[in-house]
Amino acid sequence: MFTVPPLFQLILNKQKTGYLVVDKNLMITESGGDQNTFAFFKEETLQFPESLLDFIPELYGYEEYLSQLFEGKCPEISLDNINKTTPANELHYVNLTILPFHRDNTQQETNFILVLISDVTPKSTIQQTLKQQRNELILLRQDLKATNERLRFIVQHYIPFEVGKNLLENKTVPKLGGIEREVTVLFADLRNFTSTCEKLHPQKTVHMLDIYLDIATKAISLHGGVIVNYMGDAIMAVFNAPNEQKNHAERAVKAGLRIKEKAMNTDATSEGVPSLYFGIGINTGIATIGNIGAEWHYQYTAIGDMVNVASRICGQAKENEVLIGEQTLQYIKNDVTAIKLPPIKLKGKSDNMHLYQISTFTK
Repeated sequence: MFTVPPLFQLILNKQKTGYLVVDKNLMITESGGDQNTFAFFKEETLQFPESLLDFIPELYGYEEYLSQLFEGKCPEISLDNINKTTPANELHYVNLTILPFHRDNTQQETNFILVLISDVTPKSTIQQTLKQQRNELILLRQDLKATNERLRFIVQHYIPFEVGKNLLENKTVPKLGGIEREVTVLFADLRNFTSTCEKLHPQKTVHMLDIYLDIATKAISLHGGVIVNYMGDAIMAVFNAPNEQKNHAERAVKAGLRIKEKAMNTDATSEGVPSLYFGIGINTGIATIGNIGAEWHYQYTAIGDMVNVASRICGQAKENEVLIGEQTLQYIKNDVTAIKLPPIKLKGKSDNMHLYQISTFTK
């Protein structure tokens, strides 16, 4: 019989580890260490010899590997975190480690194997808890990623892109109010839209709007403008806000010319809707830029007389025509072909104004 020194016995008890000595017939011949570990597999006291497979049913199916241990073909077998429930209905986790065993160093042949049974419940419980928490964190991270993607979609599609980008990057909360700044405002309005709609099904009307507003949106975005409003068949954009742009007047006029060009070159009839064209008005001046609205709903926009004038200029523009105000012209007069139109009195203004028809940039 194998005798365990008292020191080793103390260590085995402390580590909650018991051992079984098993012969080639897979019969348990003796046991030692922490006897409490055996109760996970059998309540009654071990009687020798006893079948290893009957004592530890989890080893059924491992007979070939056990044979390889005796033959020296397998160094060890490990089974970790076996769930065992005590008569008191307590869940424990048990590790099995099976090793070749020589009773003394003179034996060349392995006649026994040593089965170590370790109660690793505290460690495994922590591992299981950590694993569960790790899985929960993974799910939370996935939910957060999905939420961020939805938020990014909302920012990109429902809020002016540059405004939303600044809010996210600066980690600021928007507030009502604004600042005064010189800006250039562009209005683009589809001509003959109302009369055309009378002949179309509402779905066709929406499809037609999507085509033309997409043309204007892409042109404005290409030149750095911020779209602050869609108004039926019209669009309003601001340049030089929220980010400063030294050449904001130039950008706005280039965007207007591109809208005109793209609309003229778009064959909407291939999409089953009539061809329409924009009238475009642009003006430069001081406006209040910021958030207006109610406590629970904000809209980023530009407010001021120069904005009203830009809208009136757009109202004067014929289809495929880009009109600009005097102040806008001062910034780009050396770079464009401009035709000065006869003075006109715009609605809401006391004095006549000169507008300028822009056809091309010369630089």
